[in-house]
Amino acid sequence: MPRSPMLPLAALLLGLTPASRAVAADEPVLVEFHFTPVPNAQIAIWLEDAKGEYVQDVMVTQAVGKYGIGNRPGIWNFLSSWRAPYGPRVSVLPVWAHRRGKTYPKIILHDEDPGDLDSLGFHENTSSDEPYFCRPLSPPEHETISVDTMTCPSPKVFNSDKGQFDPNGDISWYPPRNDILMFDPALDAEEIQTYAELNDLDAVTAATPPGDQATFVTVLVRPEAMAEAPLTAYLEIGVEADENAAYSFDRDNDHYVDPDLSAYGVEYLGQPSVVYAVPFDPYTKGFRGTSDYAGYADWDGATGTLHPPDATISAADGSGADRLQVMTKNGETFRWGVYSHGGPGEGGTTSSASDSDGDSDSDTGGATGAGSTTGDDPGDGWGSCAQVQALAPVEDLVLVGESFDRVQVSFRLPPPADPTIALKEVQVFSIASSAGLTDELLGAAHQSTFAAGELNAEDGLVTVEVGELWADYTYQFGVRYEDACTNRSPLVTAQITTEAQKFQTVDTFCFLATAAWGAPWAAQVAALRAFRDDYLKTTPTGVDLIRFYYAHSPPLARVIAREPLLRGLARVVLQPVADAALLATAGG
Repeated sequence: MPRSPMLPLAALLLGLTPASRAVAADEPVLVEFHFTPVPNAQIAIWLEDAKGEYVQDVMVTQAVGKYGIGNRPGIWNFLSSWRAPYGPRVSVLPVWAHRRGKTYPKIILHDEDPGDLDSLGFHENTSSDEPYFCRPLSPPEHETISVDTMTCPSPKVFNSDKGQFDPNGDISWYPPRNDILMFDPALDAEEIQTYAELNDLDAVTAATPPGDQATFVTVLVRPEAMAEAPLTAYLEIGVEADENAAYSFDRDNDHYVDPDLSAYGVEYLGQPSVVYAVPFDPYTKGFRGTSDYAGYADWDGATGTLHPPDATISAADGSGADRLQVMTKNGETFRWGVYSHGGPGEGGTTSSASDSDGDSDSDTGGATGAGSTTGDDPGDGWGSCAQVQALAPVEDLVLVGESFDRVQVSFRLPPPADPTIALKEVQVFSIASSAGLTDELLGAAHQSTFAAGELNAEDGLVTVEVGELWADYTYQFGVRYEDACTNRSPLVTAQITTEAQKFQTVDTFCFLATAAWGAPWAAQVAALRAFRDDYLKTTPTGVDLIRFYYAHSPPLARVIAREPLLRGLARVVLQPVADAALLATAGG
């Protein structure tokens, strides 16, 4: 597979030769990766050896690693929206995906109706409960939700087609999702039960960094990965809809617009992902960084080719190569930086409390300075780690519902086992399930990461907030923390049921319309509500119609909300009325 022209130079840049050398010891080496990404980025970090061979995953953001956005049912250029359910994003991180050299069965729609294969919706006959993705959103909904509410329209009125393996045997470079806990034999393809087993990224899947904050990732580099030193640390970063003059796309002409749902979805195509690379020797303690990107991927993710930098990629305003911001830490200025704690004899760590086999999870989070320790500080601010430390679990875990979609999580951090080792982050996991959360289920749980610098801890008491939840669902929560040397505490769990979303009746919502479209702010619902207020309420006949509607529609709406087929029928019946209402209200 294609390789970057810079790869053969890695050894020369370090003043080393790429010849194979004996591993200095049968111990992993702790390495830190430092960067400041823009918000809403998808990121992968990996290591290659002096021969340009892929040797170890470090991390991948959970939209790709957990929710399988690179390999899901539907057409690749389906329009997007917040947590869009369909359309594989094959261009998200193609260099990383191809360099891994791992393929998976391609996922296509389980709905075999030819009329539905190019549709964003109408898959009710093959749709089961959806644990994460939202129903398709219109552009106004997408803007409101992605910026303000950060919560799907009620998931109790949207199920999704989980897909099936392509019967033609086509493959994908991305894994399928691994968050599905329930299987409905009447609706789902049997193979969805194997998705989690096929997805091999549990150990390296991490929460998406919040953006515009200094972030660091730590990993224990395995001895076998260092057999061909030096190594090169790669970071690939992609952002949807990051357009410029060279990569300018149109919603209607460059994406597939569902003719039956043409008002739904926003464009997502833009500049391709960009890649940063830093060569380093894990056995040599020290920092290496760069402010220059190594190249960019195919805009459509067709191959794993790394194209050399050129003027088509933006370099400012958080776009293109500026998706990694310039940062300064310990006197070093860079976009992508690597610090190795060195091998035996240099004060480097030899093992981790969290993974005795040396294959550590790697999670994002952290703030500038959070990776430094004072144990064997060489004087440059980077520090080094002590030996393995056993971390005590958090105490007094309490969950309090703040609203229908937000939960306050409070707990007490125990005194550190070694006060010279800094806290890196707290990881909070949540999953909609009545079964208890265990370490084995963490791969399916949503992860929220809180950097040490974000925590307001008073006498060890920490309170954080987790949002983007669903109303009237039972959630399992788990909390653990990690220090700068990859030591990790045991998981502590608790359960909470979110409160029901409170709806007003006459003055705010149209019952049947809300049940049919799944959200009170849908354009159709808003138009019907405005038509009711501006026209029906002004005539005696209209008032009688309103009284009849509100007397009989709430119980019917409750039935419709639970039945996908009835919701679809209700949309078919109400759509002409809603279209007329849109015209009437627009004209008024």
